[in-house]
Amino acid sequence: MITDTYKVGIYLRLSREDERLGESGSISTQRDLLLNYIKDNNLTYVDEYVDDGVSGTTFDRAGFNRMIKDCEEKKINMIITKDTSRLGRDHIEFGYYVERYFPEHNIRYVAVNDGVDTFNRNNSANDMLVFKSAFNDMYVKDISNKLRSSLYTKKRNGLFVGCYAPFGYKKKDDDKHKLEIDEVQANVVRRIFDMFIDGYSLTQICDILTREHIKTPSMYKNMKLGQDNVHYGVWSPRTVDNILRNPTYIGNLTQCRNRKVSYKSKKVVHTSPDDWVIAYNAVESIIDKETFELAEKMFKSNKNHGTKGNGITDKLLLRGLIYCRECHHTIGFRDHPQKTDKYGLVHRIYGNCNYWSKRKKQNVCTPHSIKYSDVEDKVLEDLKENIKRYYDKDNVENIIMNSQRLEKKINNIKCEINKLKNNIESCNKKIEACYNDKLEGNITLEIYKRIFDNLTLEIDSDNKKIKEEEKLLDDLENNKSRFKDLYLKKIKELLDMKILSRSLICSLIEKIEIDENKNINIFYKFGVI
Repeated sequence: MITDTYKVGIYLRLSREDERLGESGSISTQRDLLLNYIKDNNLTYVDEYVDDGVSGTTFDRAGFNRMIKDCEEKKINMIITKDTSRLGRDHIEFGYYVERYFPEHNIRYVAVNDGVDTFNRNNSANDMLVFKSAFNDMYVKDISNKLRSSLYTKKRNGLFVGCYAPFGYKKKDDDKHKLEIDEVQANVVRRIFDMFIDGYSLTQICDILTREHIKTPSMYKNMKLGQDNVHYGVWSPRTVDNILRNPTYIGNLTQCRNRKVSYKSKKVVHTSPDDWVIAYNAVESIIDKETFELAEKMFKSNKNHGTKGNGITDKLLLRGLIYCRECHHTIGFRDHPQKTDKYGLVHRIYGNCNYWSKRKKQNVCTPHSIKYSDVEDKVLEDLKENIKRYYDKDNVENIIMNSQRLEKKINNIKCEINKLKNNIESCNKKIEACYNDKLEGNITLEIYKRIFDNLTLEIDSDNKKIKEEEKLLDDLENNKSRFKDLYLKKIKELLDMKILSRSLICSLIEKIEIDENKNINIFYKFGVI
């Protein structure tokens, strides 16, 4: 319905994609165009609504929402945009507002450059709205595909293109596409791997990190989302799992581990490892390859034990490593508690071929029934004999004192200290050169003071970092003897078979096979020793 009095609100929007493509639609340009239109048509200007740097694929925008609220409160009854794409590029949402919401609320909509005027029924441009909105939507999809292709190429070439660096790294100051180690975060990553390999569960690791108030990755990213939630700052098993399974930590930059479900949606889902983009040796490693592979092996064996026990079978040293020799499926162990008059409750654990258990009627395999304690006793006895055969105790002390892992840490710290010292020396030279420029009148006193203050702050920061690194270095070098005594004790206990860890089992044994006659075959990977 045409009315003589229109209270006009102008809507201005510019997305980052528009700016990058050089689209001639800056906020100021749009404003000038629409104000001239209002003046030429003797309309009443009420207010402007601006969304700068916001994508047109979403209609959840601050300026747009304020405009709709003013429509409902009758403050405005006419909306003008430069063209239809400024209102939005999602053809479904666009159609809802132009075809349904605006008519129901008696709102006149005008898109100046497209010649659209919803209150002019004889306007042929209105009939083209459905095609305009579809074109605007396809435009966004095309841009999205081009950007995705460009980013994919960068990822393949080993360039980091994410908003936030992976936990343990930071972007280089001189190149945002390159990563360097953030030692504070990297130490947390190393500790997570060490705890997992020592047999801690994901939940136990989370409890320890949370109890010690170790910052979560989201806290380091200054992500405000969820700060009011009681779980904010609490480590989750999924976070630890993502860290333990990320190949970036061994130097292979891994991207595309997550993706948006659509270019219109913000929802993110995890991708299959087959869809990951991996650039090998693209970043400095935080974890050595052997440690990472051992963690992967432990993950796999934990997953493969395939039982629904009451917790007893979940603690078996050999869980997930025992296979059927005939069909190569895992042997599943189940707890059969039995009551006795003398001891109360006795747990007897027996195993069967999982494939046979699931397909008994098809006769695909045989039970391979075996008592778990018989397997463990056989493995421990065999392992003890092999360790004595392959492990030279006379070289233990020399091996520990020259541990590559420990030496690598020490060398990395020394390199970092030298880098900081060189930067301090460079800053002092810049201060001296700047002072000479001031004396010669090349720069003003104000400029000199500003440069001097900035360089002085940088020097103080580097000196503080040097002290921290030197303390860490001192601890590592002074504790070599302590580490030696600790590991010698562990090796002695191992040789005496007083203790055996889950991580050691996974690092030494590839798999264990049980045949129909209950013969036990152990496959070692002694290259790890």
